[in-house]
Amino acid sequence: MTRSNIYITLSSGKKMFFVADGSSAPEQGFIVQQLIQPLLQLNDAKKELHLIQAHSDAINELRTNADYRYEIDLVEKTVRFFEEHYHHKTGKFRKGKDLTDERYIPYLKSITNNDENNAAQTE
Repeated sequence: MTRSNIYITLSSGKKMFFVADGSSAPEQGFIVQQLIQPLLQLNDAKKELHLIQAHSDAINELRTNADYRYEIDLVEKTVRFFEEHYHHKTGKFRKGKDLTDERYIPYLKSITNNDENNAAQTE
């Protein structure tokens, strides 16, 4: 199981964070297709918060055993994906290696290519 801490700026500018347990690596599909892509299409903070509540395990909490960090800005419509590190001595979370270009973007391209191939096959 993969777990991610998600730091998000809603379209209203409000910042918050939450936890996504299980299936939170991009390649597992769930978080990208069921949460991130729909959030990027919304432009309503109330609807965004409702979607987050439906798909998060803990709002305004972070997990020390999270493998990943997503930084999502719904004002700018950007997503960044990182390793997540927690330092037990200091009690602080630290953003690790940026994996956006290595894992998140290739996954987006793969599902876009699959959608295009499926559309071409139905024509």
